[in-house]
Amino acid sequence: MMNQGSVGACALLSLCAALLGCGASDEGGADEIGPAAASEPFSTFPGEPNHEEITATALGFLRTEILRAIQLADAATDVEFLLVNANHFDDCNFSGGSRVVQRSQAEAVARMNPNTLTPESELLAIRAFGRSVHAVQDFYAHTNWVELGGEVLVDSSIDAFPTLKPYSKVPSTGFIVIEGPKPRRAALNRDERAAYPANAVVSVKLDKTRAPGLISGTVDYEPGNFCPAPASMTHDQLNKDKSTLADRVQQHEAAKSLAILQTEHEWCRLRELTRRAWGSAGVARLDTWIAAGMTGPACE
Repeated sequence: MMNQGSVGACALLSLCAALLGCGASDEGGADEIGPAAASEPFSTFPGEPNHEEITATALGFLRTEILRAIQLADAATDVEFLLVNANHFDDCNFSGGSRVVQRSQAEAVARMNPNTLTPESELLAIRAFGRSVHAVQDFYAHTNWVELGGEVLVDSSIDAFPTLKPYSKVPSTGFIVIEGPKPRRAALNRDERAAYPANAVVSVKLDKTRAPGLISGTVDYEPGNFCPAPASMTHDQLNKDKSTLADRVQQHEAAKSLAILQTEHEWCRLRELTRRAWGSAGVARLDTWIAAGMTGPACE
């Protein structure tokens, strides 16, 4: 039964099975991926359900069926978009990753139109939001944000997620986004002979200033590589996806903590973007996702 127009648990989960296997990337689309893709890198293995755990910790105030649907969409991204670097912030595709977050959340907001909302459109909103949080979670695991000393969120505004433009400065830290060929006036430096994590520290000289350089790991089976050679590291060298990477336990925990905080913040962003689009009726509808007796984060 539907309660105040909300998606019931049984309907939601049955629709998930049908809908989570559909979709195309904002950044060019992915080929159809079969079940065998679950054994590929980036998938959520039974012993390391990191995306599910991060999402549950950050959004534990949501109703069980809503939270589960977001987790399914989050984890399914590793299969649906296995070959699309933008969905994982791989290959220094920071502008593409930014657009995935922006477009996914814009879709979620559009689907939450209280005047046309149906169970199917609400599920599609949930799925789009789940894809957006997958990308921001991967941001911290797949980049050198932590190795550069980043201890704050990449973005804590409640406007649309910002575009991380090539060779622009990230306001929260001053890190320079490395994407594509370096400008003529720039110089990049990374000590590839150093041991981890020092080998993940990139320095950028841009005009007359120096700043840390933000990179992400390269993946050879994903089309498109935007990492310039002087600053390039592979995904295997840089990722912090698993607690079982013996030399990266501290970095894994730091990346996971930031991913939890960013995921919680994305709820606040979604709520504000919904308010701007659909007013109090849209926010009220979104708030029906919250479990009885629970309260969401204090969004400011």
